[in-house]
Amino acid sequence: MRKTLKGIVLIEALTFLFLFAVVSFTFLEVYITGSRMIIESKNRLGATALANQKMEIIRSIEYDSIGTKRWNGTAWVYGIPAGDILEDEAVSVNASQYNIHTFVQYVDDSFDGVLSGSPNDTVPNDYKRVRLTVSWGSGGDDQSIAVFANFSPNGVETSAGGGVFSINIIDATGSGVSGATVHIENSSTGVDVTTSTDSTGNIMLPGTPAGTQSYELTVSKGGYYGAITYAPSASFSPVDAHASVVADVLNQVTMVIDQDASMNVESEDPFGTAVSDVAFTISGGRVLGSDLTVSPATSVYGFSQTTTTDGSGEESFSDQSYGMYTVSGVTKAGYTFYKITPDGTTVDGFDVSPGVDKNISLVMLDDAVNSLWVKVTNQSDSTPIQGATVHLVESVSGYDVTLTTDVFGYVYFPESLPALVAGSYDLEVSATGFQSDSSTIGIGGGLVEEAVALNPS
Repeated sequence: MRKTLKGIVLIEALTFLFLFAVVSFTFLEVYITGSRMIIESKNRLGATALANQKMEIIRSIEYDSIGTKRWNGTAWVYGIPAGDILEDEAVSVNASQYNIHTFVQYVDDSFDGVLSGSPNDTVPNDYKRVRLTVSWGSGGDDQSIAVFANFSPNGVETSAGGGVFSINIIDATGSGVSGATVHIENSSTGVDVTTSTDSTGNIMLPGTPAGTQSYELTVSKGGYYGAITYAPSASFSPVDAHASVVADVLNQVTMVIDQDASMNVESEDPFGTAVSDVAFTISGGRVLGSDLTVSPATSVYGFSQTTTTDGSGEESFSDQSYGMYTVSGVTKAGYTFYKITPDGTTVDGFDVSPGVDKNISLVMLDDAVNSLWVKVTNQSDSTPIQGATVHLVESVSGYDVTLTTDVFGYVYFPESLPALVAGSYDLEVSATGFQSDSSTIGIGGGLVEEAVALNPS
């Protein structure tokens, strides 16, 4: 009985310790969460007070001085409009560290018309809008606050010179991209400002100093493949050239960005077995412009890399642009490159959509395997014939298989292992609208490639 009682006491003690641990852990979690919420509330209140204080200081500044500036390490650079307010400040309040970002822009209010509109407002800088963003911690949406205020000039508005610079950021479908960060720099006018697109993907900057192809733009957004402008030259014609601003007119620039994409490349044989260490070059994605040093001019792409699949026949590329990609220089000793699957628009090309993980395979043919690769084309123009019937017969072994050509006019025998037996094979190729073709193929000693050109009937 004493042993039984001791066992019961031990079980009760362990149960008590378990329940105590659960209660203590729950209490600790509640305490930590509550403390974190109190700290975040304190930081938010502090940021709000700091933003209001900063806005009151700006209210005391002369209207002409309301604009931003920033020291880039060697000289002062300015926003649009230029002024005496620091673009970024670091402030410590009650042991909390805050960052204050100030953005000022002219507003062309539609009340009295807009520039180049109806009615035409010849003085588009109606007033200034100030946006203060105060952030702490990581500075994400949950750790920042923003306040806005409009400032009107004393008396009648006067022209600030320059032109209206309208920047539109859209995605591949033509929809505006909101919240995209745009950095605008022009060393000749001292402009160096960073701001974000509105809900329509637009940034409107009246009063931008005039300049000819001197405004460099850099566009970015989390999860998106960004874009930059380039200077035109005798050898390179960019899609996105440095922007120009002409005084007293509306100057519009449109740039396209979209969600990042990833590509997963596998190298394998036609039977699905991985083929390791296949070397290849992949290029494509965003088109930056045209290379004018060759004739005809060729496209210049934002991505090009030469690499090799690993021991498992795999290679991946993350955070890339949508668009068309091609592979070239696909090599491995003892193998011949066949095509990319799933079938794309070309044997060596494939298309990647925004925000997707694209999986493709480089199909490699083993040169040592007794097999037949048939390529069927149109005799008149050398284009591939899809849907052609290819019949292969070997009477001794009883091999009798019919396959249909793919979009590239290709078929490969055998469909599955084992390999073809050595021997003499009868090959017949036919397609609707074409004359049939018959031939005898000797197979033995590895891969055989056979090109068949059909004459239109």
